[in-house]
Amino acid sequence: MPSRKSASMLSKAEIKDIRGLHEVKGRTDQQRFIAEGIKLTGEMLGAFPCELLIVDEGLYQGLSPQLQALPSAQQPQRIEVVPASFDWSRISTQRQPQPLFGVFTLPREEEVQTSPVGVSLLLDRIQDPGNLGTIIRTADWFGIEHIYLAPGTADPFAPKVVQATMGALTRVQLHRLRDTTAFLEGFRGERLGTFLGGEDLYSATLPTGQDTPVLLIMGNEGQGIHPDLEAHIDRRITIPPYPIERTHTESLNVAIATALLLGELRRRL
Repeated sequence: MPSRKSASMLSKAEIKDIRGLHEVKGRTDQQRFIAEGIKLTGEMLGAFPCELLIVDEGLYQGLSPQLQALPSAQQPQRIEVVPASFDWSRISTQRQPQPLFGVFTLPREEEVQTSPVGVSLLLDRIQDPGNLGTIIRTADWFGIEHIYLAPGTADPFAPKVVQATMGALTRVQLHRLRDTTAFLEGFRGERLGTFLGGEDLYSATLPTGQDTPVLLIMGNEGQGIHPDLEAHIDRRITIPPYPIERTHTESLNVAIATALLLGELRRRL
């Protein structure tokens, strides 16, 4: 395990670089991202290469067994053990920072699988980081292994997204699409799109992904699925309000809608 270092080893330039990772330009330029918190950072260790681990001296001893259990290739490249007086606000994005902070290498882009087995998700311009992180976490809960991100979707490695995933990034494969239309044209399976008007989720006969791949497409928070993609959708699905005769809010939050749709698909399976 890398030897512990003193807080003085964190230079002003390094702190500036870490703060740069709060923004997409910094993450792109440095090819790194951050994770904060005891549980989240702990889950990331071993799943993504850790370039720098910053830990409070009071937590370090308790964390040591986990670090020692990691294979040598997955050990943090560098560990900074800081005193209780360390000002975490200098590097943290959180209002109440926890005493464990990791800087990780961004994963390389995976080759896009055009027709993965089972159910997968395509997110069309989901822009709210909290929504994106919650969808990734929900997908992990329901066993979804592949999520495709259309251009205009929030950066999945932004701090707010990473925080909202609660470690699901270690189990769900993300694929950034360059041409969403071309991907949909090449998808060999059933493509389900979510709309305010369509087949009733609870009464329609739906595929489960057991016999043929299924792609569930979720649209932008305010605009829904882009009109250019509609021609490539096989079936339009809607979540009906209850009771139908009452006045309701205009639409569901996209993360909540994703959870309801995935829950129903898995229930049928």
